Formats: sequence, C-alpha cells, structure tokens
Amino acid sequence: MVLTGIPGSCLPHVKPIVGLDKVVHLLMYAAFAFLCLWGYRKQFISNGQAYQKKALLLALVISIFYGGLTEILQEYLVPGRTGDWIDFLADGIGTLLGVFVFQLFYRHKK
Repeated sequence: MVLTGIPGSCLPHVKPIVGLDKVVHLLMYAAFAFLCLWGYRKQFISNGQAYQKKALLLALVISIFYGGLTEILQEYLVPGRTGDWIDFLADGIGTLLGVFVFQLFYRHKK
C-alpha cells in the first residue's frame, strides 16, 4: 500500500520501459496471493479439503479486492497518480499466478 500511495511527483523520472509496469503489478500480486496462501496453510491443515476451498477463495478475494482498492485510491486520493484498468487486470492475473504457483509448491511439499 505504501508504494501505491506515493504521489506521482515523488516518483523518479526515468524513461519508461513498455510493459514493465504491468509486469511489476503481476509479480507483486503473485507474491501477495502466494504469501496469503502460505499464511493460511497451517490454519486449515487439519482438513485438507477445507484448506483448499477456504484458503484459495480467501486469497483470491483479498488479493483482487486489494488490487481494485489500490487503483481506486490512486485515481481519487493520490496526487499525480491515476487508476488503471489494465493495472487491475495485471493484479488479477498475478493473483491467479500466485495461487497456481502455490498449488504446485504445496502439492510438491506434501
């Protein structure tokens, strides 16, 4: 939240690399979803099926909601920043990637 709330005037002025912003969004939300699931894994460990359904749903909902919230806050509250639907889409794809990677990792560790 701290990085998304920095006013545009405080960001460094560098020559933009096409698509890098979207890759950063994707990777941040992949990590966010992965870490949400990592935190939930022990809470639901006694019942594997409950873990699967509840933790996956929680990680998806929290990550996607958070991505949308940050875009709305950037649009309306952060000077010099704008919300972007494509950033939100990258957040959602990153969330799905994080869930997918966690599933691969978690199944491999079992």
